[in-house]
Formats: sequence, C-alpha cells, structure tokens
Amino acid sequence: MRAARIALVVLGGLLLVVAAVALVAGVPARQWAGILLWLASAVVLHDAVFAPLVLVGTRILRRFGARTSWAGLAVVQVALVVGAALTLVAFPGIRAQALGARNPSVLVFPYALHLALLWGGIAVVTAAAVLLLGARRRRADGGRGA
Repeated sequence: MRAARIALVVLGGLLLVVAAVALVAGVPARQWAGILLWLASAVVLHDAVFAPLVLVGTRILRRFGARTSWAGLAVVQVALVVGAALTLVAFPGIRAQALGARNPSVLVFPYALHLALLWGGIAVVTAAAVLLLGARRRRADGGRGA
C-alpha cells in the first residue's frame, strides 16, 4: 500500500510539472491571472458548495441504511456525486443558452435536455444497481437461513 501511495504522489507531482510547463509554454503571461482566478474559484466552489452538499446527502442517505445495504448506499452516493459534477460542467452551457449567444452556431446542443437525459440515465443505472445488490443480498441471506 505504501508503494502505491508513493507512486501516486510521484505521478501527481509529474503531472503538476507537465501542467506548469504547458501553462508557461502555451499560455500568454497576461492570461495567467485569469487562469489562477478560475482555479481558485474552482477550489472555493468545491469546498463551499460541492463538499457540503455531498456531506448533507450522505447524512440523509445513511438514515435509510436500515433498509438498504452499505453497498447500495455507496452506489447512490457515487451516482449523486457524478450527477452533481456533470451538472457543474453543463451549467455554463445552459446559462449561456438562456442568456442568448451572439453567435448561434456556438451553442448548438440542447444542454438542459442533455443534462436531464444524463440524470435520467444515472437514475436508471443506479436503481438497477441497487436492485441487483438487494437481490444478491436477499439470495445470500436466504441461502444461509435454509
């Protein structure tokens, strides 16, 4: 386990170096402040909005722990985190379409519809996974009791 952690830290450090070199080589210096502001905003958004919502969602889901296995709760938590991340990615496109683009060829997709379809797909896959885990759990419990 220790070797894997060291390897991941080294890999992360190498990726940071590659990103820094790419930033310095490929982005004009006048844009660095904007990029740093964007990165700082992403950290603040994550820590002030995304992480607390995940925490609250986890607390709510754990109240249903008596009816659902921990594996089922984990599947639901992952689905919510993935859905929230996709929503954050799609939000700028949805907002830009709502405001109206100067060039209509820039925002060509129905981003809100695509986001709704993604959430629907996440819900279907999550429900199927939770049902399969529940059936497997019932089968395993039934096998021991017989």
